[in-house]
Formats: sequence, C-alpha cells, structure tokens
Amino acid sequence: MTPAPEDPLTVDGSAGVTTLRLQRPHRRNALDHTLLERLLSELGAAARRGDAAVVLTGGDSYFSSGGDVGSMPSAADGLFGPASRLALVHEVVETIVRTDVVVVAAVEGYAVGAAWGLVLSCDLVVAADDAFFAAPFAARGLTADAGTAYHLPRRLGPQRAARHLLLGERLSAPAAADAGLVSEVVPAGTATARAGEIAARLAAGPRESNALTKRLAARTHAGLADFLASERVAVALAGQGPDAAEGRAAFTERREPRFT
Repeated sequence: MTPAPEDPLTVDGSAGVTTLRLQRPHRRNALDHTLLERLLSELGAAARRGDAAVVLTGGDSYFSSGGDVGSMPSAADGLFGPASRLALVHEVVETIVRTDVVVVAAVEGYAVGAAWGLVLSCDLVVAADDAFFAAPFAARGLTADAGTAYHLPRRLGPQRAARHLLLGERLSAPAAADAGLVSEVVPAGTATARAGEIAARLAAGPRESNALTKRLAARTHAGLADFLASERVAVALAGQGPDAAEGRAAFTERREPRFT
C-alpha cells in the first residue's frame, strides 16, 4: 500500500486564532497546487468560524521559496494549464485581502517570489531580523506573480519597486520595516511566537469593528469620494454594534473593555 502523502499544511486553532503552517520542508515550503488548495480551504474555514486572526507561518527556518517550479503546469498541459495554476494563486491572494479575518504573516529566513506576494497580501507582518524578501522572476525569464507587481509599486513607488521586480535585489527585513512592508522585526526564531501574541491580542479585541477597518484599509486606492462613502457606512455600522457598546461602557466605567 502506498503511504498517504503528508499534509502540506498543519492547522492549529484556539480561542479565535488559527495558525496555518506551511509544511513542505523537503521543498523549502514551495507552493504547489495541493498546498494552495489547503490554504484556500482553511482561510475559508477560519472566516466561517468567525476567527479574529490567522497566523500564516513557514516555521522557524524559512517562510517559503515561492512557487514549486517542479509542479507547475507547462505548455504540454494545454493552453489553459499554466493559467489555472495562477488562478489558484490569485484566489488565495484575494481571499487573504478580502476575508474579515486579520491575517498575520510570520517570516523567518526568507519569503521569495510568489511567497512574497502572499506576505504582501497580509494585514500584519512579523519578520525575523535576519530574514529577507526577494522577487527573482526576471532572472528566470518570468514575470512577477501572486500580486507582487501590484503591491510593490503602490507601496514602495515605481523606482524602488523596479529594483526588486526588474533587478531581483533582495530586501532585508529591517529595510522592509523602514519601507512600511513589515510591521515588526524580531530576533530570529521568534517570529511565529510573536505573531501568535499579536493574534491573541486581536482575538481579545473588537472583531466586528476590526473587520470593518480592514475593509476600509483595502479601499485606500479608491477615489476620495468613494472611500469616504464607504467610511460613512462602516462608521455607522460599527457604532451600532456590540463592540462599540462595550467600548462606551468601558470608557464610562474607567475599565478595560471586555469584547466578546
């Protein structure tokens, strides 16, 4: 009997937080079809449960080496073979951005290629002080994927982004933090634990109003009038919810809020 393949994603959940760990050490956590499908499934499950946060980590050595080249469809798989794989990557990226759950990435070692695209999609990023990011697509005669060429020019500016997209230059975690791409830099080996602490803080916070804030933050590229219209709706909704009621009560009673 052929042994069942090991699950490429380990899942651990407690108290409103789900930790998703990429688990393909023999491929440096490279993203293949099965792993991407599992990510998509578990992100959806976290949203349906109403989790406050998801920690996305590759463990204590590295985050991910990017797309698994060995498993990628080729021209032999038909005209739409490569596009189908990319569609799955895009679905994962869009799910991270659109889900009401706050996604916290924990990066040790490196996040390369499509893996950097996943990290750029996350709401918060904790990176080890010796970690780096890279988009080496040009060196392979490829075009950047996983939304990397969408996020980098908007957040770094076109000239700084070109150094990574066209020249493949690495970006260290401290430099990424200075550029606003990483929320916190921590000692090597502690990124996942720190991301878990942040996730636990989110779980103890106002989940519904945080979800609305996340949706607003995703609309910062909209025109001002469209953004302000969305803001009016979000502020009005949040003000009528249980989170706001508890926040007002805690302020009046001079105590810490106890969100549920």
